[in-house]
Amino acid sequence: MSGNTAVLAPGKGWGNFVSYVSCFKKISDVKRKKIILITKKFSSAEAYLGDQNFISDFVDIQDSSRGALRQFKLIFDLTYKLRSLNISEIFIFHSSALLVILCYLSGIKKVYAPGIGIQNFFLKKDYKFYENYKSNLINQIDESMELTNKILGINDCSFTTLEYNEAVDSSKVMVCMASSGPSRQWGLKNFIKLVNFLKLKGFKKFVILSGLDQVDEEIKISAEVGNDVELILTSQNTIREVIPHIKTSSFFIGHDTGFSHLALAYGKKSYILFGDCEPSIYTDLIVPIDKDDDVPRSDECIRTITFEKVKEIYEANQ
Repeated sequence: MSGNTAVLAPGKGWGNFVSYVSCFKKISDVKRKKIILITKKFSSAEAYLGDQNFISDFVDIQDSSRGALRQFKLIFDLTYKLRSLNISEIFIFHSSALLVILCYLSGIKKVYAPGIGIQNFFLKKDYKFYENYKSNLINQIDESMELTNKILGINDCSFTTLEYNEAVDSSKVMVCMASSGPSRQWGLKNFIKLVNFLKLKGFKKFVILSGLDQVDEEIKISAEVGNDVELILTSQNTIREVIPHIKTSSFFIGHDTGFSHLALAYGKKSYILFGDCEPSIYTDLIVPIDKDDDVPRSDECIRTITFEKVKEIYEANQ
Protein backbone atom coordinates (compact mmCIF):
# COMPACT_ATOMS: atom_id res chain seq x y z
CA MET A 1 0.00 0.00 0.00
CA SER A 2 1.37 3.43 -0.92
CA GLY A 3 1.26 6.17 1.65
CA ASN A 4 2.15 6.25 5.32
CA THR A 5 0.69 4.36 8.26
CA ALA A 6 -0.13 6.54 11.24
CA VAL A 7 -1.37 6.20 14.80
CA LEU A 8 -3.51 8.93 16.39
CA ALA A 9 -3.54 8.63 20.18
CA PRO A 10 -4.50 11.87 21.94
CA GLY A 11 -5.36 10.16 25.23
CA LYS A 12 -6.35 11.66 28.58
CA GLY A 13 -3.07 11.06 30.39
CA TRP A 14 0.41 9.96 29.46
CA GLY A 15 0.07 6.87 31.64
CA ASN A 16 -2.69 5.56 29.38
CA PHE A 17 -0.71 6.63 26.34
CA VAL A 18 2.35 4.60 27.42
CA SER A 19 0.18 1.49 27.76
CA TYR A 20 -0.55 1.68 24.01
CA VAL A 21 3.12 1.48 23.02
CA SER A 22 3.03 -2.30 22.48
CA CYS A 23 0.32 -1.73 19.86
CA PHE A 24 2.38 0.93 18.09
CA LYS A 25 5.32 -1.46 17.91
CA LYS A 26 3.20 -4.36 16.65
CA ILE A 27 1.64 -2.21 13.91
CA SER A 28 5.11 -1.24 12.73
CA ASP A 29 6.33 -4.86 12.83
CA VAL A 30 3.41 -6.28 10.85
CA LYS A 31 3.36 -3.43 8.32
CA ARG A 32 7.16 -3.68 8.02
CA LYS A 33 7.59 0.06 8.12
CA LYS A 34 7.88 2.85 10.63
CA ILE A 35 4.74 4.65 11.73
CA ILE A 36 3.88 8.31 12.17
CA LEU A 37 2.80 8.96 15.75
CA ILE A 38 0.27 11.77 16.28
CA THR A 39 -0.46 12.73 19.86
CA LYS A 40 -0.79 15.63 22.28
CA LYS A 41 2.35 17.35 23.50
CA PHE A 42 1.71 16.45 27.16
CA SER A 43 2.33 12.78 26.35
CA SER A 44 6.06 13.62 26.03
CA ALA A 45 6.17 10.74 23.55
CA GLU A 46 9.39 11.77 21.86
CA ALA A 47 11.22 11.76 25.22
CA TYR A 48 10.86 7.99 25.65
CA LEU A 49 10.12 6.80 22.11
CA GLY A 50 12.58 8.98 20.21
CA ASP A 51 15.31 6.33 20.37
CA GLN A 52 13.03 3.49 19.23
CA ASN A 53 13.24 2.20 15.66
CA PHE A 54 9.52 1.86 14.86
CA ILE A 55 8.53 5.55 14.63
CA SER A 56 9.43 7.76 11.67
CA ASP A 57 7.96 11.04 12.88
CA PHE A 58 6.27 12.62 15.89
CA VAL A 59 3.41 15.05 15.30
CA ASP A 60 1.92 17.11 18.14
CA ILE A 61 -1.71 18.18 18.13
CA GLN A 62 -3.05 20.96 20.31
CA ASP A 63 -5.48 20.54 23.17
CA SER A 64 -9.04 21.60 22.43
CA SER A 65 -9.87 25.21 23.29
CA ARG A 66 -13.06 26.90 24.38
CA GLY A 67 -14.92 29.06 21.92
CA ALA A 68 -16.34 28.23 18.51
CA LEU A 69 -13.66 30.09 16.54
CA ARG A 70 -10.80 28.42 18.40
CA GLN A 71 -12.43 25.02 17.99
CA PHE A 72 -12.84 25.64 14.27
CA LYS A 73 -9.21 26.68 13.92
CA LEU A 74 -8.03 23.53 15.72
CA ILE A 75 -10.17 21.37 13.43
CA PHE A 76 -8.88 23.19 10.34
CA ASP A 77 -5.24 22.93 11.49
CA LEU A 78 -5.50 19.21 12.25
CA THR A 79 -7.18 18.46 8.92
CA TYR A 80 -4.49 20.40 7.08
CA LYS A 81 -1.73 18.62 9.03
CA LEU A 82 -3.18 15.17 8.31
CA ARG A 83 -3.47 15.96 4.59
CA SER A 84 0.21 16.97 4.47
CA LEU A 85 1.44 13.65 5.89
CA ASN A 86 0.40 11.42 2.96
CA ILE A 87 -1.39 8.95 5.24
CA SER A 88 -3.20 6.03 3.62
CA GLU A 89 -4.31 4.32 6.84
CA ILE A 90 -4.61 5.42 10.44
CA PHE A 91 -5.25 3.71 13.78
CA ILE A 92 -7.17 5.90 16.25
CA PHE A 93 -6.83 4.93 19.90
CA HIS A 94 -9.65 7.15 21.13
CA SER A 95 -13.45 7.16 21.25
CA SER A 96 -13.97 10.48 19.43
CA ALA A 97 -16.29 10.39 16.42
CA LEU A 98 -14.98 13.81 15.38
CA LEU A 99 -11.46 12.44 14.96
CA VAL A 100 -12.80 9.74 12.63
CA ILE A 101 -14.64 12.34 10.54
CA LEU A 102 -11.56 14.59 10.37
CA CYS A 103 -9.48 11.69 9.11
CA TYR A 104 -12.00 11.07 6.31
CA LEU A 105 -12.02 14.78 5.47
CA SER A 106 -8.23 14.62 5.27
CA GLY A 107 -8.47 12.04 2.51
CA ILE A 108 -7.38 9.02 4.55
CA LYS A 109 -8.93 5.93 2.99
CA LYS A 110 -8.61 3.46 5.83
CA VAL A 111 -9.60 4.68 9.29
CA TYR A 112 -9.55 2.20 12.19
CA ALA A 113 -10.92 2.93 15.67
CA PRO A 114 -12.55 1.09 18.60
CA GLY A 115 -16.11 2.03 17.60
CA ILE A 116 -17.28 3.33 20.96
CA GLY A 117 -20.75 4.86 21.07
CA ILE A 118 -21.62 7.20 18.20
CA GLN A 119 -18.15 6.64 16.70
CA ASN A 120 -19.41 3.20 15.66
CA PHE A 121 -21.70 4.68 12.99
CA PHE A 122 -18.79 6.28 11.09
CA LEU A 123 -16.62 3.17 10.77
CA LYS A 124 -16.74 0.28 8.33
CA LYS A 125 -17.61 -3.09 9.83
CA ASP A 126 -14.12 -4.53 9.52
CA TYR A 127 -12.40 -1.34 10.67
CA LYS A 128 -13.59 -1.34 14.29
CA PHE A 129 -13.41 -3.58 17.37
CA TYR A 130 -16.90 -3.18 18.86
CA GLU A 131 -19.75 -4.62 16.77
CA ASN A 132 -22.22 -1.84 17.56
CA TYR A 133 -22.66 1.25 19.67
CA LYS A 134 -24.33 -0.75 22.46
CA SER A 135 -21.44 -3.21 22.90
CA ASN A 136 -20.13 -3.78 26.42
CA LEU A 137 -16.81 -1.99 26.82
CA ILE A 138 -13.60 -3.62 28.05
CA ASN A 139 -10.62 -1.81 29.61
CA GLN A 140 -8.66 0.51 27.32
CA ILE A 141 -5.46 -1.53 27.25
CA ASP A 142 -7.21 -4.76 26.18
CA GLU A 143 -9.38 -2.75 23.79
CA SER A 144 -6.35 -1.29 22.01
CA MET A 145 -4.68 -4.69 21.71
CA GLU A 146 -7.85 -6.38 20.40
CA LEU A 147 -8.37 -3.60 17.84
CA THR A 148 -4.76 -4.06 16.70
CA ASN A 149 -5.22 -7.84 16.48
CA LYS A 150 -8.39 -7.52 14.40
CA ILE A 151 -7.11 -4.95 11.92
CA LEU A 152 -3.76 -6.68 11.42
CA GLY A 153 -5.33 -10.16 11.20
CA ILE A 154 -3.23 -11.54 14.05
CA ASN A 155 -3.83 -12.81 17.57
CA ASP A 156 -0.55 -12.08 19.32
CA CYS A 157 -0.59 -8.36 20.09
CA SER A 158 0.47 -8.35 23.71
CA PHE A 159 2.62 -6.38 26.11
CA THR A 160 6.20 -5.84 24.94
CA THR A 161 8.97 -3.71 26.40
CA LEU A 162 11.05 -0.91 24.92
CA GLU A 163 14.67 -1.43 23.98
CA TYR A 164 17.52 0.42 25.71
CA ASN A 165 21.26 -0.04 26.21
CA GLU A 166 21.87 1.51 29.62
CA ALA A 167 23.15 -0.78 32.38
CA VAL A 168 20.85 -1.42 35.35
CA ASP A 169 22.13 -0.41 38.80
CA SER A 170 21.02 -3.12 41.24
CA SER A 171 21.30 -0.67 44.17
CA LYS A 172 18.90 1.83 42.60
CA VAL A 173 15.12 1.85 43.15
CA MET A 174 12.23 4.01 41.93
CA VAL A 175 9.85 5.15 44.68
CA CYS A 176 6.81 6.92 43.24
CA MET A 177 4.96 9.50 45.35
CA ALA A 178 3.48 11.25 42.29
CA SER A 179 -0.20 10.68 41.67
CA SER A 180 -3.07 11.97 39.58
CA GLY A 181 -5.11 13.02 42.61
CA PRO A 182 -5.81 12.59 46.35
CA SER A 183 -7.62 9.27 45.84
CA ARG A 184 -4.32 7.74 44.68
CA GLN A 185 -2.06 9.03 47.46
CA TRP A 186 -0.76 6.55 50.00
CA GLY A 187 0.75 9.18 52.31
CA LEU A 188 4.19 10.66 52.99
CA LYS A 189 4.71 8.85 56.31
CA ASN A 190 4.24 5.52 54.58
CA PHE A 191 6.80 6.40 51.91
CA ILE A 192 9.34 7.42 54.57
CA LYS A 193 8.87 4.02 56.21
CA LEU A 194 9.21 2.34 52.83
CA VAL A 195 12.51 4.04 51.93
CA ASN A 196 13.97 3.30 55.36
CA PHE A 197 12.90 -0.34 55.00
CA LEU A 198 14.53 -0.61 51.57
CA LYS A 199 17.71 0.97 53.02
CA LEU A 200 17.91 -1.95 55.41
CA LYS A 201 17.62 -4.27 52.42
CA GLY A 202 20.82 -2.77 51.03
CA PHE A 203 19.54 -0.32 48.42
CA LYS A 204 21.65 2.83 48.19
CA LYS A 205 20.00 5.03 45.56
CA PHE A 206 16.37 6.12 45.52
CA VAL A 207 14.73 7.88 42.58
CA ILE A 208 11.89 9.76 44.25
CA LEU A 209 9.31 10.22 41.48
CA SER A 210 7.29 13.28 42.47
CA GLY A 211 4.87 15.82 41.06
CA LEU A 212 5.59 19.52 40.55
CA ASP A 213 3.75 20.39 43.76
CA GLN A 214 5.60 17.88 45.96
CA VAL A 215 8.76 19.85 46.77
CA ASP A 216 7.81 20.01 50.47
CA GLU A 217 7.34 16.25 50.57
CA GLU A 218 10.77 15.78 48.98
CA ILE A 219 12.33 18.01 51.66
CA LYS A 220 10.64 16.03 54.43
CA ILE A 221 11.60 12.63 53.05
CA SER A 222 15.21 13.83 52.63
CA ALA A 223 15.32 14.91 56.28
CA GLU A 224 13.89 11.62 57.54
CA VAL A 225 15.94 9.23 55.40
CA GLY A 226 19.39 10.62 56.22
CA ASN A 227 22.63 11.18 54.34
CA ASP A 228 23.85 7.58 54.05
CA VAL A 229 21.94 7.02 50.80
CA GLU A 230 21.53 8.99 47.59
CA LEU A 231 18.11 10.53 46.96
CA ILE A 232 17.42 11.60 43.38
CA LEU A 233 14.59 14.14 43.57
CA THR A 234 12.56 14.69 40.40
CA SER A 235 9.70 17.10 41.11
CA GLN A 236 11.33 19.86 39.04
CA ASN A 237 12.65 17.60 36.28
CA THR A 238 11.17 16.99 32.85
CA ILE A 239 10.20 13.50 31.70
CA ARG A 240 13.24 13.52 29.41
CA GLU A 241 15.48 14.13 32.44
CA VAL A 242 13.84 11.36 34.45
CA ILE A 243 13.98 8.68 31.72
CA PRO A 244 17.67 7.76 32.30
CA HIS A 245 16.92 7.06 35.97
CA ILE A 246 13.97 4.83 35.05
CA LYS A 247 16.14 2.87 32.62
CA THR A 248 18.91 2.28 35.16
CA SER A 249 16.74 1.47 38.20
CA SER A 250 16.23 -2.12 39.32
CA PHE A 251 12.50 -1.92 40.08
CA PHE A 252 9.54 0.38 40.77
CA ILE A 253 7.36 0.71 43.85
CA GLY A 254 4.62 3.28 44.36
CA HIS A 255 1.44 4.79 43.00
CA ASP A 256 -0.52 3.76 39.93
CA THR A 257 0.37 6.65 37.63
CA GLY A 258 2.17 7.50 34.40
CA PHE A 259 5.51 6.61 35.95
CA SER A 260 4.35 3.08 36.75
CA HIS A 261 3.34 2.51 33.12
CA LEU A 262 6.65 3.94 31.95
CA ALA A 263 8.62 1.68 34.31
CA LEU A 264 6.71 -1.30 32.92
CA ALA A 265 7.42 -0.16 29.36
CA TYR A 266 11.12 -0.44 30.20
CA GLY A 267 10.63 -3.93 31.62
CA LYS A 268 10.86 -3.07 35.30
CA LYS A 269 9.17 -5.19 37.93
CA SER A 270 6.60 -2.86 39.47
CA TYR A 271 4.94 -3.01 42.88
CA ILE A 272 1.91 -0.80 42.26
CA LEU A 273 -0.41 0.66 44.90
CA PHE A 274 -3.99 0.73 43.68
CA GLY A 275 -6.69 2.91 45.17
CA ASP A 276 -9.93 4.10 43.64
CA CYS A 277 -9.51 1.96 40.48
CA GLU A 278 -9.50 -1.81 40.06
CA PRO A 279 -5.99 -3.15 39.38
CA SER A 280 -5.25 -3.59 35.68
CA ILE A 281 -2.82 -6.50 35.33
CA TYR A 282 -1.68 -6.43 31.71
CA THR A 283 1.77 -7.95 32.30
CA ASP A 284 3.29 -10.31 34.85
CA LEU A 285 5.77 -7.55 35.71
CA ILE A 286 2.99 -5.98 37.81
CA VAL A 287 2.83 -6.93 41.48
CA PRO A 288 -0.47 -5.39 42.65
CA ILE A 289 -0.82 -3.95 46.13
CA ASP A 290 -4.52 -3.39 46.71
CA LYS A 291 -7.00 -2.79 49.50
CA ASP A 292 -8.30 -5.74 51.50
CA ASP A 293 -11.33 -7.52 50.07
CA ASP A 294 -13.62 -6.29 52.85
CA VAL A 295 -12.79 -2.62 52.18
CA PRO A 296 -15.11 -0.89 49.66
CA ARG A 297 -13.55 0.67 46.57
CA SER A 298 -13.56 4.42 47.25
CA ASP A 299 -11.53 7.63 47.13
CA GLU A 300 -10.14 6.79 50.58
CA CYS A 301 -9.33 3.10 50.27
CA ILE A 302 -5.66 3.46 49.27
CA ARG A 303 -4.98 4.87 52.73
CA THR A 304 -6.21 1.64 54.31
CA ILE A 305 -3.23 -0.21 52.80
CA THR A 306 -0.73 -0.55 55.64
CA PHE A 307 3.03 -0.33 55.37
CA GLU A 308 3.17 -3.83 56.85
CA LYS A 309 1.11 -5.17 53.96
CA VAL A 310 3.39 -3.51 51.40
CA LYS A 311 6.44 -4.93 53.19
CA GLU A 312 4.89 -8.40 53.22
CA ILE A 313 4.03 -8.33 49.50
CA TYR A 314 7.49 -7.04 48.61
CA GLU A 315 9.25 -9.77 50.59
CA ALA A 316 7.00 -12.47 49.15
CA ASN A 317 7.86 -11.46 45.59
CA GLN A 318 11.64 -11.13 45.81
